[in-house]
Amino acid sequence: MTQRYYSDEIGLPPSDRSLWRLRVSELGASKWEFLTEEQARNDPQKNSTKYHLKMDTFEPPAAEESIVFPIDAAKKGAEFFSLLQEESGVVLHQYIGPMFMTTGWVFSSYFTNSPINPVVKHEFIRYIVNNAHPVDGGWGLHTVDKSTCFGTTINYVLLRLLGLEKDHPVCVKARATLHKLGGAIGLPHWGKAWLALLNLFGWEGVNPAPPELWMLPYSMFIHPGRWWVHTRCIYLPLAYLSANRSTCKLDPLLEEIRSEIYLPRQLPYESIDFSKHRNTVCGVDLYYPHSRTLDTLNWVVCKYEKYLRPDWLLKKSSKAVYELIKKECANSDYLCIAPVSFAFNMIVTYLEEGPDSYAFSRFMERREDVIFHGPLGMAVMGTNGGQVWDTAFMCQYLIMAGLETDPKFHDMIMRGYHFLRRSQFTDECVDGSFRDKRKGAWPFSTKTQGYTVSDCTAEAMKAILMIENNDSLGKYIPMEDRIARKDLEDAVERILFIQNTGSFEFGSFSSYEQIRATPALECLSPAEVFNNIMVEYPYVECTDSSVFGLVSFSTYHPDYKPEIILKSIDTAIAYIEDAQDKFDGSWYGSWGICYTYAAMFAVEALETVGKVYSTSEHVKKGLDFLISKQEEDGGWSESMKSCETHTYIPTGQTQVVQTAWATIALILGEYPDRRPIDKAIQLIMERQSLHGEWNFEYIEGVFNHSCAIEYPTYRFLFPIKALGLYARRFGGNAVPGGKIFLE
Repeated sequence: MTQRYYSDEIGLPPSDRSLWRLRVSELGASKWEFLTEEQARNDPQKNSTKYHLKMDTFEPPAAEESIVFPIDAAKKGAEFFSLLQEESGVVLHQYIGPMFMTTGWVFSSYFTNSPINPVVKHEFIRYIVNNAHPVDGGWGLHTVDKSTCFGTTINYVLLRLLGLEKDHPVCVKARATLHKLGGAIGLPHWGKAWLALLNLFGWEGVNPAPPELWMLPYSMFIHPGRWWVHTRCIYLPLAYLSANRSTCKLDPLLEEIRSEIYLPRQLPYESIDFSKHRNTVCGVDLYYPHSRTLDTLNWVVCKYEKYLRPDWLLKKSSKAVYELIKKECANSDYLCIAPVSFAFNMIVTYLEEGPDSYAFSRFMERREDVIFHGPLGMAVMGTNGGQVWDTAFMCQYLIMAGLETDPKFHDMIMRGYHFLRRSQFTDECVDGSFRDKRKGAWPFSTKTQGYTVSDCTAEAMKAILMIENNDSLGKYIPMEDRIARKDLEDAVERILFIQNTGSFEFGSFSSYEQIRATPALECLSPAEVFNNIMVEYPYVECTDSSVFGLVSFSTYHPDYKPEIILKSIDTAIAYIEDAQDKFDGSWYGSWGICYTYAAMFAVEALETVGKVYSTSEHVKKGLDFLISKQEEDGGWSESMKSCETHTYIPTGQTQVVQTAWATIALILGEYPDRRPIDKAIQLIMERQSLHGEWNFEYIEGVFNHSCAIEYPTYRFLFPIKALGLYARRFGGNAVPGGKIFLE
């Protein structure tokens, strides 16, 4: 029976799910279409689409009477997962969690008078409503957050723009919570900027982002080209918009919203002195307060903008910024790095080129790539997906679990292989766009998106090498059709280039680029709700994956730069060991929750170079830390709060994904006591349905320390890997708590 949601209870039922179709391109781009009944009759709905929408008509694999052996549980999980794979080789999903992504999509559409399909509006409303806080009706930074001023304000405004009336119970409840939080006057920087664009907040109350910074010599450490890619991509168009005080025309709806999002004592709107509230941020929202340095610079720049900046310089710097925006569009075929910067760039392009221009029409096309539909409704994702990342893991883990010997899974793995081959970058970025070389690398999502990611490059390359050199799979790929040696060498060069070989965090790997500037730049961080956003940072997980890729490559091609690659691996391993907490043996994870996730990657990297529990003090301490956090039922239950507080905090409810991560570490690290591993495997098997599915239990990912995000494929990929590794270590006939039968 289809599950009922809060939206159903308040008279917002879903649109007819049988009329939705998910289109997927060869390069993994997704687009949802809502058909007429007549169109739908001639266009059968895919089974995978039915799964995404949790429809009763989804056809799972036949249920087993029972599943006794872990290897059979792995096979059943893979059989279920295979039904979700598209013809292009990818498994798509709602890459969601942040409650501010849809903001830019809707706000930019409103600003540019771009129509939104009514059924999309309806499903946006459903998603927002279904993620309201169950007690106070507000919203947070992400779906498992407390209600914040930022989350509540922007989602309230979204609902009003999408057509929900102010007297609707959802709006009434949310507005009361917003007023308890002090009203929209306490928004953090991004929220203030978005409202200013819609004429709902005065630009004089938004801290500046001067476009002149982009005209400074690149040699200056403060140059935005040295910032972390996401930050510079957001503050590039925001510099244009804030300096030019861009805002849309006030209309009756916006006038109504003005009277709703501020406290009665702050009204009328025209009486608010926004300039006094540039640094007013609700205490519930404030995760990373301003430094005195930033506050001083903001004061100086505000005075400069008001009294000193000549018009010719504003025009010149704005033109320079727009030229860089055009290069970003060329590098990503108008997708941009992510939806936040996409929306800002769309507005700038509208102002510069007009609604009938080719450039603006491309934004209108591309905005469909970042929305995804699910049972709770429709939402804008964190990027246009995680296609390469998930596919690389899928191919690897099926092989690591030993499932590639079963012909049933050959098609599944080979589709993934061909998608990865198609997704490697084959060209370079436009000159002058502050981008490194990318030819030979892989992205997180799709080739079109255009951004190199270190661990995605390493994992994709490793997956391709595993398949081509596998006895069961290599026979499907003629020698002349295998990945070219030069393409592999290019990938290795991209990985090596991202390694940090300077004085800061020597041997580590960052996410997108080498570290280009000192972390001292964090004193200029304006975002208030995130941490560590100004420059690139080293990451244990990126370093671990880069080790996997380099070791895999050197295994099959030992003649290519052996000394350089060996030194890179050695220094990376030294960094991983040094990054371990000296007291409790943990590693902090930046892209998954949190210490459990990082421990899995770190231990696997150390095992790759022969370091296990009996030979490495680092592995021993890491695994002992994991064991100390195992719950009575055999599982692990780490909370998103761990990421925020940098302290392991359990949720109190064990999770399959967390348990699989810990189990993988224990098995690969050769933990000597089988009993905790057996308990963990038993939990993973008990949580699996007889059809092979694991249900969603808790959000899996995180970014910038404070924002949670879902990785729905993880609840299949990591349990399959854990179960398969268990069978490989203890024998295919081994059962938790039973004797070991080595094959």
